[in-house]
Amino acid sequence: MSLTEAVPRRDSRRLVGVALLVLGVAAAGSGLAVSGHPPLSVCGVCDSIDGATDAGTLDVHVDERGDSRWIARVPVDESAAETYRNDDAALETAVDEGWYRYDVAVDDARNVDASIEDGVVRVEYAVSDVAESGVGDGWVFDYLYAGGTQYRYELRADRVTVHAPADARVTNAPPNAHVEDGSVTWTSADAGSPDEDGIAQKTYVTYGSPGVAGTLASWTSAGVVFGPLVLSHGLLASLVPIAIVGLATVAAGRFGDGRWGVVGGVGRTVGDTGRRGLDRVCSRFGWALERRTLVGVVVGSVALLGAACWLVFGVTQAVLLGTFGFATGVFLPLGHALERDESSWRFGLLAATSPVVATIAFAPYYGFGYGPPFAWVLFAPWAIGTGVVGYGLSLVGRRLAENGTGPAPGPT
Repeated sequence: MSLTEAVPRRDSRRLVGVALLVLGVAAAGSGLAVSGHPPLSVCGVCDSIDGATDAGTLDVHVDERGDSRWIARVPVDESAAETYRNDDAALETAVDEGWYRYDVAVDDARNVDASIEDGVVRVEYAVSDVAESGVGDGWVFDYLYAGGTQYRYELRADRVTVHAPADARVTNAPPNAHVEDGSVTWTSADAGSPDEDGIAQKTYVTYGSPGVAGTLASWTSAGVVFGPLVLSHGLLASLVPIAIVGLATVAAGRFGDGRWGVVGGVGRTVGDTGRRGLDRVCSRFGWALERRTLVGVVVGSVALLGAACWLVFGVTQAVLLGTFGFATGVFLPLGHALERDESSWRFGLLAATSPVVATIAFAPYYGFGYGPPFAWVLFAPWAIGTGVVGYGLSLVGRRLAENGTGPAPGPT
């Protein structure tokens, strides 16, 4: 399949214009700043009662219906303790005035009861609907989940513990938390940052009956509860990276012969260099230089890269690098198919839609006052890198196709 010697200038200008537009949106978005909401306290009375000597503790006991009792315990000095023991009105006033206005449960707390014993003020109250059941006996404590919103948390307590119902077992590991069979605990000593104090925006607790069935039911319930939000944010966030990588696949098809100006010379150099490198590898292992081999090389390389990244940097970076690495590698068999004038749309579709895996994995989004549009700024550089490197790999695939697909000579 041959292309015209001269590419119309308007096509080049369109490509440059789209790239500049994407970069401009990214730069503008990164400069936006919207004042954030003050952190929500998870224990609004723990460090603010008059006479408090310690930040206190909070225990959240969830029952079988998804409702809960919250019990805050705050030690106070002897003078305050004496006053509160002898004057119930003073204790009630201290609790009312000490309640932090941005407490997570300030609008939901019901049946508030304050008492004092052994120098410790006890504040107990009820909060309804803190957990949801999605499948079977699987439950999700989602009261502290703020994914896709502007809200963030701080403990304002030495310890916060969420207790699952009796005989239930916690089945996930929330960030910065200590998990024991039926409870999850955050402490101020383990705070991840001054702003969040160890409780992340996407914090939730899954729990169910002991055993494999209960574990699977709780995980499935989390998918039911959060699935619509994560899916909608993830798909919207993928629009920009899909457009960028899709544009690169079109460029690989229209300008793949590398005969346009200075870029054409660079393209030929890239293609020839890559072809020689892959030819040596295939010769060493006795592999045939055909499309199935190229697909295998891509899948194997990305799998090794993802596994290494997982071990060194963690699962988050592995998902990101693996997803865009795969999208980049698919350009290799794409170029091979294009050069041989064979069906290539599957490879182009696979490369363009692969970023959806990453955008869904990291959803939902919120930053600078935006939801999914904020993710466009995050993923645009990755998509641009995928398009640039992928185009180079498509040239390598073309050069391999030009030189035949028969068996490569065995090792010498």
